Amino acid sequence: MNKIDKPKIGRRDVLKGAGVSVAGAAAVVAGGTQVAEAAGTAPRWAMVMDLRKCIGCRACTVACKAENDVSLGRFRTIVQEKTVGEFPNTKKGFLPIMCNHCEGNKEDGIPPCVKVCPEYPGERMSFKTADGKKIRYRGGGTYKRPDGLVLIDTENCVGCGKCIDGCPYGVRSFNPFVKAGKDPSKQAVDKCDMCKERVANGIDPSCVNTCQSRARIFGDLNDPNSDVAKLVKEHNLAKNVLLAAEGTNPHVFYIDPDNMLEKLYQKREKGKLDHYVDLIP
Repeated sequence: MNKIDKPKIGRRDVLKGAGVSVAGAAAVVAGGTQVAEAAGTAPRWAMVMDLRKCIGCRACTVACKAENDVSLGRFRTIVQEKTVGEFPNTKKGFLPIMCNHCEGNKEDGIPPCVKVCPEYPGERMSFKTADGKKIRYRGGGTYKRPDGLVLIDTENCVGCGKCIDGCPYGVRSFNPFVKAGKDPSKQAVDKCDMCKERVANGIDPSCVNTCQSRARIFGDLNDPNSDVAKLVKEHNLAKNVLLAAEGTNPHVFYIDPDNMLEKLYQKREKGKLDHYVDLIP
């Protein structure tokens, strides 16, 4: 056999010779870090809004502004209200709203706001689980972390507003005091980040912590013993979300026996890039 006729030994042959199955090798070679990542599970943060308990005090909106230094005239969470029924059988209904931290549709698992961001997918990032394992994901101007939180990186934001228009819930706005990192001539986008610094330290988001009637419940959907997971299961809340027909799979659920989601929700027009302001009749 001359030199140019050397047999080609492929990866499959080497693995066979080493006594390793091809399927097993894929887990070892292609996913050396993935195997370690699979061993660590990220939480899946979610919130339940119990509309039976909300009294419309708006302490949540104030606490959010104070905690996150939200600019004047802007809000990260609001409470819509409306009087429903006919006299004398009337009642005041309240509907707290915030970023839904959507899982994304079933096809690609990407939230609509992330999908339209021109800076996504961005740099590779890693999320460390409680047991020290790392899960890789992509950043961007707006992006979804493995724990389900949809966040904004102002340094990678171009200030285009596409994510504001792309969000079917209208819960994003421009921050007039923060410049877009990729285009300082424009404002960066702002929204709820579920008080990620508090959550990282095992503390509930500020809106949850300040709710006197316990109408907001926060926790890990992946933990069957968490209050959130129990409530979602007990009340069958998987479809009890804002604009369920959008198919975005929100991580904010509603206990809504009086059907306030349909009676109260006022949808903001797409393309209207105004402030996310509280709506008090």
